Amino acid sequence: MTLSLHILPAAEQDLSEIGDYFDERSNTLSQRFYARFWDTAQTLTEAPGLGGLCQFRHPENEGMRIWRVNGFPNHLIFYRQQGDTLEVIRVIHGARDYDTMFNE
Repeated sequence: MTLSLHILPAAEQDLSEIGDYFDERSNTLSQRFYARFWDTAQTLTEAPGLGGLCQFRHPENEGMRIWRVNGFPNHLIFYRQQGDTLEVIRVIHGARDYDTMFNE
Protein backbone atom coordinates (compact mmCIF):
# COMPACT_ATOMS: atom_id res chain seq x y z
CA MET A 1 0.00 0.00 0.00
CA THR A 2 1.33 3.42 -0.95
CA LEU A 3 0.75 6.18 1.56
CA SER A 4 -0.28 9.69 0.61
CA LEU A 5 2.41 12.32 1.14
CA HIS A 6 2.02 15.41 3.31
CA ILE A 7 4.85 17.94 3.63
CA LEU A 8 4.50 19.91 6.85
CA PRO A 9 5.15 23.70 6.73
CA ALA A 10 8.52 23.45 8.52
CA ALA A 11 9.68 20.90 5.94
CA GLU A 12 8.42 23.10 3.10
CA GLN A 13 10.51 25.94 4.53
CA ASP A 14 13.52 23.62 4.84
CA LEU A 15 13.17 22.54 1.21
CA SER A 16 12.90 26.15 0.08
CA GLU A 17 16.04 27.15 2.00
CA ILE A 18 18.04 24.16 0.76
CA GLY A 19 16.86 24.79 -2.80
CA ASP A 20 17.85 28.47 -2.57
CA TYR A 21 21.28 27.53 -1.20
CA PHE A 22 21.92 25.09 -4.04
CA ASP A 23 20.44 27.47 -6.62
CA GLU A 24 22.99 30.13 -5.66
CA ARG A 25 25.68 27.65 -6.63
CA SER A 26 24.04 25.91 -9.56
CA ASN A 27 20.51 25.78 -10.92
CA THR A 28 21.19 22.23 -12.06
CA LEU A 29 22.23 21.22 -8.54
CA SER A 30 19.06 22.71 -7.10
CA GLN A 31 16.89 20.90 -9.64
CA ARG A 32 18.72 17.64 -8.97
CA PHE A 33 18.19 18.03 -5.21
CA TYR A 34 14.44 18.56 -5.63
CA ALA A 35 14.15 15.60 -8.00
CA ARG A 36 16.07 13.35 -5.61
CA PHE A 37 14.02 14.55 -2.63
CA TRP A 38 10.74 13.71 -4.42
CA ASP A 39 12.09 10.33 -5.54
CA THR A 40 13.15 9.56 -1.97
CA ALA A 41 9.82 10.71 -0.55
CA GLN A 42 8.00 8.48 -3.05
CA THR A 43 10.12 5.52 -1.95
CA LEU A 44 9.22 6.25 1.67
CA THR A 45 5.48 6.33 0.86
CA GLU A 46 5.88 2.82 -0.54
CA ALA A 47 8.09 1.53 2.31
CA PRO A 48 7.71 3.82 5.35
CA GLY A 49 9.62 1.44 7.62
CA LEU A 50 12.90 1.98 5.76
CA GLY A 51 14.09 4.78 8.00
CA GLY A 52 15.58 4.28 11.40
CA LEU A 53 13.33 5.02 14.34
CA CYS A 54 14.41 8.17 16.21
CA GLN A 55 14.52 8.23 19.99
CA PHE A 56 13.59 11.77 21.03
CA ARG A 57 12.30 12.63 24.50
CA HIS A 58 9.60 15.04 23.41
CA PRO A 59 6.32 13.09 23.11
CA GLU A 60 5.18 14.88 19.96
CA ASN A 61 8.15 13.34 18.14
CA GLU A 62 7.16 9.76 18.92
CA GLY A 63 7.27 7.48 15.90
CA MET A 64 9.55 9.79 13.93
CA ARG A 65 11.96 8.14 11.49
CA ILE A 66 15.01 9.38 9.61
CA TRP A 67 16.23 8.65 6.06
CA ARG A 68 18.82 10.25 3.79
CA VAL A 69 17.89 11.99 0.54
CA ASN A 70 19.15 9.68 -2.22
CA GLY A 71 22.23 11.24 -3.83
CA PHE A 72 22.48 13.86 -1.06
CA PRO A 73 23.62 11.79 1.94
CA ASN A 74 24.12 14.85 4.15
CA HIS A 75 20.45 15.84 3.87
CA LEU A 76 18.05 14.01 6.13
CA ILE A 77 14.30 13.54 5.93
CA PHE A 78 12.50 13.30 9.26
CA TYR A 79 9.08 11.73 8.82
CA ARG A 80 6.41 9.56 10.38
CA GLN A 81 3.44 7.55 9.27
CA GLN A 82 0.07 8.89 10.43
CA GLY A 83 -2.58 6.43 9.36
CA ASP A 84 -2.47 6.25 5.56
CA THR A 85 -0.31 9.39 5.27
CA LEU A 86 3.44 9.88 5.35
CA GLU A 87 4.21 13.22 7.03
CA VAL A 88 7.52 14.85 6.20
CA ILE A 89 8.32 16.82 9.34
CA ARG A 90 11.71 18.35 8.51
CA VAL A 91 14.43 18.11 5.86
CA ILE A 92 17.75 19.23 7.31
CA HIS A 93 21.49 18.97 6.83
CA GLY A 94 23.01 16.22 8.95
CA ALA A 95 25.56 18.62 10.47
CA ARG A 96 22.79 20.45 12.32
CA ASP A 97 22.12 19.53 15.94
CA TYR A 98 18.84 17.79 15.26
CA ASP A 99 18.96 15.93 18.57
CA THR A 100 18.61 19.25 20.39
CA MET A 101 16.14 20.55 17.79
CA PHE A 102 13.70 17.70 18.37
CA ASN A 103 14.18 17.38 22.12
CA GLU A 104 13.38 21.00 23.00
